[in-house]
Amino acid sequence: MVEMSKKTVIFLIMVFTLPMFGIHGNHFVKNASAADACSGDIEPILWNETVGRSALVPHYNYYSGYFGFGEYYDEDDRKGRDHEKDWIFEPTREKTELNPEEEWMYVAWDRNSRLDTLTSNHHSTMLVGNDSIGALRVNLSAQHRTTVCVTVQALNETNDDFSVDVYLMTSSEYERYTELYYSSHSENSFYNDLSEALSDISPEWRSLDFTGWRSYRDAHQYESINEINFALNLDGPESYTPIFGEEMWQDFYIVIDTWDNNHDNDATAPGVVTAADVTIITTERSFILPNYTVAIIFLMMIIGMVIFPFILNARYMKAGLDTNDGSTGPGLVPSLEVDAELPDHSIDQTLDAKDYPDIVSNDAGD
Repeated sequence: MVEMSKKTVIFLIMVFTLPMFGIHGNHFVKNASAADACSGDIEPILWNETVGRSALVPHYNYYSGYFGFGEYYDEDDRKGRDHEKDWIFEPTREKTELNPEEEWMYVAWDRNSRLDTLTSNHHSTMLVGNDSIGALRVNLSAQHRTTVCVTVQALNETNDDFSVDVYLMTSSEYERYTELYYSSHSENSFYNDLSEALSDISPEWRSLDFTGWRSYRDAHQYESINEINFALNLDGPESYTPIFGEEMWQDFYIVIDTWDNNHDNDATAPGVVTAADVTIITTERSFILPNYTVAIIFLMMIIGMVIFPFILNARYMKAGLDTNDGSTGPGLVPSLEVDAELPDHSIDQTLDAKDYPDIVSNDAGD
C-alpha cells in the first residue's frame, strides 16, 4: 500500500510539472494546424446563403471624412483653426490595376444576413489587391470539425519573397479590424497611431486594449506565409449576449491580409495582386463532450490535490496501529499494540568444559 502511494505521488508530480517545460515549435504540436489533406466532395457555393464575400480596399473608405478643425488664414496671413468647420472630407483615391475587387465587395457587401450552417465542402479563389483585404464569411457548425486550407500566389512578377497574412476572426473581431484598416488609410490616423504604439502589448492585457484586434481565440493568426492548413472544433454556437440588448450571433471570417497592419511580425504589402485558393472541408464529429466536463475534471483535480496530503498522512498514522504478524514482511512503522520481543534469560545454558594446562611451580623443579 505504501509503494502504491509513492507511485501516485510521482505520477501527480509528473502530471503537474510536464506543462512547465513547454512544448514549443513544430516538433510536437503545430498551433491549430491540421495534418490531414483538404480533400473531399466539393459542392458549389451558394453566395450569401452558405458563404459571403467581402473586401477592404485602399481607394474606398467607409467614413467619407472625420471630425476636426479646418485651417484658415486671417487678414494678417496668420494661420489658425476654423472652429465652425467640424467635418473634414477625405480626398478621393483612384482605383489602380492592382485592385481587382468588384465594387459590391467593399461598398454594398452583406454583413448582417444569417448564413446557413456550414456542413458541406467548398472551394473558392479570391483575387486580393495590393494593400487590401479579402474575406470569406461563414457560419461554422459546432457539430463538425472544420479544416481550412489556404494557398496563395502572386499574379504579377515580384523579386521579393512573396507572403501574406491569414487570420480567422469572429464578426465582432472583424469589425474592430476594419475600423483599424479604415483609420490607417485615412488622413486622421490618430486611432491607427495609438494602436501601433500598443501593438506589442502582452496577450494577457490585450482584452484591455480598446484600439487593438485579435484573431479567434488569440491563436488563429498565421503571418508571413504563402500556404497554411488549420482546423478547429467549436464547443458550441459562437454567440454572446450583451448587458443591454439581445443575443448577438457571431459568424466567422477567413481573412487574406495583404496590408501592413499594426502587428510587428506581419507581412508587408507585396505590391502585386494575390490569388488565394481557399478550401473548406467539414467532417462530422462522432463524439462531443459537453462543455461542463472540462470544469468537472479541473474541479476533481483541485479537490484531489487538497485532500491527498490528508489521506497520505492518515495512512502513515494508521500504519503504527496495525498489527503485523510478519507474514507480509516487516512493517514500515513498529506497532505500538504488540509486546516487544525480548530474549528469555531463564533458560540455563551449559557451558562446555575446557581443559586448561596445569601450572607447574618452579620450586618443584629445584
